[in-house]
Amino acid sequence: MPHKSDSQEPAVLLIDDAPLILDLLQDVLQDRGYRVLRSEHGKDVATILAQDRVAVVFCDILLPEINGVEVLRMIKKQSPEVQVVIISGQQDFDVARQVLRERALDFLVKPFNNAEVITAVSQGFTAYYAAMNQMQVRIEAQRRMADLVLLKQIGETASTGSDLQQLFELILDSIVASAGVEAASLMIVGDDGRLRIAVARGLPERIAAEVVVAPGVGVSGHVMQSRQPVLVQNINIDDRFDVLVGGHRYKNQSLLSVPILYRERVLGVINVNNKDSGESFDIEDQHLLTAIAQQVALAMENFKLVTNLRRQTKTLERTNADLVKLNLARTRLVYNLSHELKTPLTSIMGFVDLALTFYAKLSEADLKDYLGQAREEGQRLERLITSMLRLFSIESEREPWTWKSFSLGWVLGDAFQQYGKRIQRLGLQVEIEIDEDLDELYGDAEKFALALNALLDNAVKFNRENGSIRVVAAPRVVDGLDYTYVQIQNDGQVIPREARAAIFDSYTQLGDIDVAKPQGVGIGLSLVRVIVERMRGKIFLEEKPEEGASFALLLPSETSFSRLAKTAVAQDVKF
Repeated sequence: MPHKSDSQEPAVLLIDDAPLILDLLQDVLQDRGYRVLRSEHGKDVATILAQDRVAVVFCDILLPEINGVEVLRMIKKQSPEVQVVIISGQQDFDVARQVLRERALDFLVKPFNNAEVITAVSQGFTAYYAAMNQMQVRIEAQRRMADLVLLKQIGETASTGSDLQQLFELILDSIVASAGVEAASLMIVGDDGRLRIAVARGLPERIAAEVVVAPGVGVSGHVMQSRQPVLVQNINIDDRFDVLVGGHRYKNQSLLSVPILYRERVLGVINVNNKDSGESFDIEDQHLLTAIAQQVALAMENFKLVTNLRRQTKTLERTNADLVKLNLARTRLVYNLSHELKTPLTSIMGFVDLALTFYAKLSEADLKDYLGQAREEGQRLERLITSMLRLFSIESEREPWTWKSFSLGWVLGDAFQQYGKRIQRLGLQVEIEIDEDLDELYGDAEKFALALNALLDNAVKFNRENGSIRVVAAPRVVDGLDYTYVQIQNDGQVIPREARAAIFDSYTQLGDIDVAKPQGVGIGLSLVRVIVERMRGKIFLEEKPEEGASFALLLPSETSFSRLAKTAVAQDVKF
């Protein structure tokens, strides 16, 4: 097999099953002096890359026997330095996003003009040479790092999963010793996207504690933003930075800063200055510190993985316990569900049979009464089935949410209108108090209506005759965030203290199914919990002095919802 030739300039490889497209691209590129290779199917790309130097590949997304995305993956796996431009006959945002995620250089849509082709190939060659240079620097730096005990120490510390601050301390002590410097600092990117000093040597404690650097500001900020090292041999004559704070601390006017990178993501910056030898930093020092930074990035990611694995192990243990509990609850549900579904069906069939059997003898009023009761039982059955299906759908996150602000009053009014006849039949007294300064809620109004209807259904179903239903809504501030507090009270059945911890779990019912028939199938309150938690709210029981139960909700405003969502995201990505 022929070997690659270093004497020739890298080529541009064109892959398209349309010869006309290949001809057009070849003419444009050869007129600008580029060496061109061609392929009409893309299956031989691995062989071409092994035999010839290729810098840029133009590849059609649709090929006879292989997909352009698969060709892109093959290229990046074999020769990650090669830059790939995907071309397509149609503007497809999803395809464009996919190929860019797969590290394509660009996505061009036919018909494209000569300028687009030349721009893409020029950018491709620039990126190719930069990648080749980085590879050479990395290889050289890794060779120099082979004899350093630093790498072994960092790896061992990270694998033990010890305190992250202890890891930073060890890393910086090793850098000071290995690089022979008086001052060094290791800065980490915080949740706000700014750099802060995690550990420092040779800096006053006050400065180390107070320094906060934004992207692009100063040397460290520039390194963070550009993701490239900065080597300053003499700060008095280097005009790249307007101001170097604390420049008087640099004895030999030289400093070096390198980014801590992991998969193109900046984790932090390492800064060193004041070499013990009194000399300025040079390119060899930069190579050494860059290699150290790579090991630091791996150590940090390893530490993160170990921490996440431990957290996930605990989560899995809790999840397993919940699944065991859920499985038992589902068994109880199936056991009870047949009766719950059969009861309204039996009533419906009974009223219909009576109407058919005694049709000629029934008065119009009796017939209307039978039909009305059959309809009411049918509605009950429909609500039961709908609640189950909606719970399963919302729990599995298959339903889209329409997020907007809405008024509690309208939803509450619709709910009471729906249960008006049942409330009247039981002789229940209704009392509603809504504060006029109440903020609007933020969420899906239709899904929140389901939750509110379930709570109201609960308040009616477990109430006693001539009892009462009381609804209170008022603003409340909790932990500096604005919420709407909603309380729904009813008279009647008291919730046992031992059942309060599990009452919002899926398929949980009051009463023992083996000795008594519980009311409901455990759908309503679990549906409420799922919806309220998705709205970043809370649901809980409150003490009620005498009979009945008191349910309370805390529902955030739109502003509070945004802050809670940001906090949740930050916690998910936190080390």
